[in-house]
Amino acid sequence: MAEKSKKSWFGFKKKLTKTEKKERSKAVRNTLIIFSIIIVAVGLVIGFIYQERFVKQSYHFGEKQLDLEITNAPDWISPELDREIGESAKKGGDIFILNEATARRVGENLRPLAWLYNVQVSVGSKSIVVNADFRKPIALVTANDGWYYLDEKAVVLDYVPVSKLTIVEISGVPAHQLSARSIGETWQREDVTAAIELIELLDKMDKQVQPNKPLLAEIKSIDMSNFNGRRSTSQPHIVFYAKDGTEIRWGARIGQWHKNLEAKDEEKLAILYNTYKEYGTIQIRAAQKGSFIDLTRPQNLNLPIDRY
Repeated sequence: MAEKSKKSWFGFKKKLTKTEKKERSKAVRNTLIIFSIIIVAVGLVIGFIYQERFVKQSYHFGEKQLDLEITNAPDWISPELDREIGESAKKGGDIFILNEATARRVGENLRPLAWLYNVQVSVGSKSIVVNADFRKPIALVTANDGWYYLDEKAVVLDYVPVSKLTIVEISGVPAHQLSARSIGETWQREDVTAAIELIELLDKMDKQVQPNKPLLAEIKSIDMSNFNGRRSTSQPHIVFYAKDGTEIRWGARIGQWHKNLEAKDEEKLAILYNTYKEYGTIQIRAAQKGSFIDLTRPQNLNLPIDRY
């Protein structure tokens, strides 16, 4: 039966008549037309999807309902941040006209906003168009006057809820140094830099080995109070805490494991992610599997990926 089916597809060719050739040519032409229509339809659908996302980042301000359009806003922007951008753009006036003067004013209003950089503003056919890069918060610090975010370069951002992102709190650092005046500045501290490096390392690991269920989402905070052994040389220098309170003893900062005779950094990652794979969580306190995970002791384990 299989042989017959094969021959029916590839064998027994016969010479076509002129009428049959015309019919086949017409059929091929119709098929190409239908295919072209499908391609155009898909393109229109994609265009509408893009336009919908584009419009979602559109603001009306001023008496004449002038549009401000953010062309490349990331999908993690929250309504609160969306509103802050819109309010910042329209500072200094109630009447906005679609011209270069308005574009300049909007640019001047948005450039001091810490969330944005490389801000470019232009006049579109029906709106003021803003193209900018966004700073993505990855860490949170609790200061005397409230919360502040830090991006990957330790630039300080004002706090607004951003529920779509995994953000780890950094504790054990002199948070009293931060205030509203710090927004937009880089917080240059060795312990803060070390904490951010670790957060980025776990994020990179998640993307490679746990993209669907990131381990970092279970981390609540990273304690830097004993950074470089400043409180006790015999205790772990850096400690993570899971959301259930499980203590994860990382130890020395990245690249400094040998100074304390600890497990290598890649070995620490292997222990951590093997534990996550075995239990399906690092919140072992809640799972009644223990109260801490010690990553500092050499185990001679292999990393779940070739390198980190």
